[in-house]
Amino acid sequence: MTWTQFWDMSSGGGQKLSFKHCFIEAPEDEAKIVFQNRWGRNPDRVTCTCCGPDYAVHEYGSLEQATAYHRRCAFDGTLDVWIEEPERPNAEPGSWGAYSTLDAFVARENIEVIRASDITEGDRLGALREEGFVWQG
Repeated sequence: MTWTQFWDMSSGGGQKLSFKHCFIEAPEDEAKIVFQNRWGRNPDRVTCTCCGPDYAVHEYGSLEQATAYHRRCAFDGTLDVWIEEPERPNAEPGSWGAYSTLDAFVARENIEVIRASDITEGDRLGALREEGFVWQG
């Protein structure tokens, strides 16, 4: 199943909701609707034009891959995948750059994970509202 990551970029000077990272088990278009329906804000919103979008949004094939960068996993450039090994093997546990297991990472206060089984039909309804600044082309 596809996972979509929403990474709060702190545009406009601060975190928008109670979490820094949200991972929703759904393709990007559906996950954006779920996000909006759960928290009342369009994840494509631009709060500050000098800072850019509120969230970086990306799809991944698994929750492990979606979280790997933030868990400080090593990257295999030959296979083009994250691997379950520390990026910095000598980093002290708990220090910046230290590897984290998936279970420890998703248990953090500033991480939100919504599995497909937790998405209701109501979460999937609607269309994204236009909010914030809108880029004119």
